[in-house]
Amino acid sequence: MSIKQLRTLLAIEKNGSFSAAADQLFITKAAVGQQMKLLEESLNTKLFDRRRLIPTVNPAGMLFAKEAHKVIESYDKLFNSTHADEDFSGTISVGSVPSAILALVPLAVKSMMQEVINTKVRIVPGISTDLYDHVLNGSIDVVILSQPQRIEPSLQWEVLAEEPLVLLTSSGFKGNDPIKILQKDPYIRLAQRTSVGSLADRWLTKNKIVVKETMIMDSMETLGCMVAHGLGISVVPNLTKPDPIFSNLRKIALPNSTDARFLGMLTRKDNPKHKVIMKFKQHINNTIKATSL
Repeated sequence: MSIKQLRTLLAIEKNGSFSAAADQLFITKAAVGQQMKLLEESLNTKLFDRRRLIPTVNPAGMLFAKEAHKVIESYDKLFNSTHADEDFSGTISVGSVPSAILALVPLAVKSMMQEVINTKVRIVPGISTDLYDHVLNGSIDVVILSQPQRIEPSLQWEVLAEEPLVLLTSSGFKGNDPIKILQKDPYIRLAQRTSVGSLADRWLTKNKIVVKETMIMDSMETLGCMVAHGLGISVVPNLTKPDPIFSNLRKIALPNSTDARFLGMLTRKDNPKHKVIMKFKQHINNTIKATSL
C-alpha cells in the first residue's frame, strides 16, 4: 500500500470512474487500474464492484476511502512540518493558461531550477476554469491563470500582474482609430469559454461595437498567429511577458477603457509543498519585474 494508491482511490471515489480519475491525476487509465489491483491485493479485499462496464467503489471501498482521507491529511501535515526548514526535493506541478506558458512560466521555471536543484517541474497547460478545478482537487500544486469569479476558502489567490485590454493587429497594419478598425476589419474572437474571451466580449458589448467575426480561436497563441498573418484583428490583454510573435504585433490602446485581465497565482492553503511554491512565486515576480524595467 502506498500514499499514491490512496490518492488514486480517492480520485476514483470523487470522480466516479477510473477514466475520470486518470484525467485528474494525469496518468493513464491502465495505471489507475494497476494501482487499484495492487491495493486490493495488499488489503486482500475487493474495493470495487466490477459487475458493470464501469467499476464503482463498493461499500468496503467507501469505508476504506473514508479512512484514507484521514491518512492522507495526516501525511501531508507531517510532510509539511518535517520539511519546513529544509530544501524541497521532489516534483512540483505547475498549471498555466496558454498566454503565460510560452514565455513567463518557462523563464520563471528556468530561473528557479538554478536555485532549487533537487526539484522537478511538471508543466500542465489549460484554460482558467479547468486549472481552477485541478488546483482545488489537489491534482496540480500551483496554477497561473486569470482571476477566478469565485475563490474557495481552501485556496489562496495572489495577483501577479494587471494586463489592460488592447486592440491587437499585425505589425504592418495601417490605421490608428480602434473603434473604426473594429467596425470594419475582420475580427478574430477568443472562445467565450476562456476567461480572456469573455472579458473581451463584455468590453465590445459595453461599448456597443458590432464586429465582423471571421474566426474563433481557443487560445491566445493561435489567435496571435492568425493576427500576425494579417487574417484579422482582436481585443486581448496586453501580455506582461509576451512570446516573440505577440511582441511583434501592434497594440492600440482602447478609448476610455479601464478593463484588464488580472493574471495571478492560485494554490491550496494546505499544500505541503508551500516552501517551493513560494519560491516559484518569487521567480515569477522577478521575471515580471525584469520585463517592466
